[in-house]
Parts: sequence; structure tokens; C-alpha cells
Amino acid sequence: MVDQWSWLWSENMQKILHLLFGTLIQRWVEVQVDNLTCTQYWVQYLRLLQESIWPGGVLPGVPKPLRTEEQKAETKEQALKILMAILPDTLQEFLGVNKYQQSWSLVLESMQHSNINRHVIYSLMDILMEFLIPDSPMEAPQTTSIMTSTYGAAERASSSVC
Repeated sequence: MVDQWSWLWSENMQKILHLLFGTLIQRWVEVQVDNLTCTQYWVQYLRLLQESIWPGGVLPGVPKPLRTEEQKAETKEQALKILMAILPDTLQEFLGVNKYQQSWSLVLESMQHSNINRHVIYSLMDILMEFLIPDSPMEAPQTTSIMTSTYGAAERASSSVC
């Protein structure tokens, strides 16, 4: 009998939590995103990226040795622990510890595909370049030709109606 009504309890609990903490969580996420995207952090991210690619300002002559499966599993476990620590334990218990852990495991598993990761990196680099160089000369002819063809099509349509 308890199992039949557990969904009702969890649904009502989710509604109550959303009412109580929804705006608080939303505000926290907004502040975190603002902090992560501020200029100081971008400088830090770029320095970290530069140091990881060129340690000490010099491109390494010998590539790093490949990691073993044991090292990969250990790193994955550490990442899962770090992700699990994002929310306090009490909130994890409200959400369900198993579902919370499964969700983060799914996120980590989705990041194990090299082709998809490459595509995400290229897309982010494209967005970053578009942000850093907004007036690209490549975009001007495309926009003009699209506007010209659209304007021409609209002009032809209006002349054929009359």
C-alpha cells in the first residue's frame, strides 16, 4: 500500500520544495553563472588552458604517457564524488540519493564520447570567436545576399499581385 502512494508523496514533496526553494535555487544558479562568466574568471580559464597546453610557456617535446584503465576509473570516481558534493546532503536526500547519483553518472557517461566532445569544443570555440570577433567579414556577404534575395522575392511577390 505504501508503494502505491509513494509517487504521490514524492510529487507533493517536489511541489513543496519547488515552492520553498525554487526562487532561492534559481537565484543561486544565476549568481554562479554570472560569477563563472565574469572577466576575471575568463582570464583565469585562459591562463589555465595556456598552462595546460604549453606548460612553462613551452610546448612539451614528449607527449604524456597514456593513462591506464585503473587511472581512468579512479578519475571518474573522483569526478563523481566532486559532482555529488555540489548539493548539500539534506537536499540530496529529498531528491533521492540513488537518483541523484544516477543522474551525475549519466552526465559523466555522456562525456565519454570523443566525437561528441570534439563537436562541443568546436561549437564553443565558434561561439567564443563569434563573441570576440563580432564583425567578421565572412558574415557580411552572406547577410547581404540573404537580405537581397529576400527583398527581391518580396518585391516580385508584390508586383505579381498587382
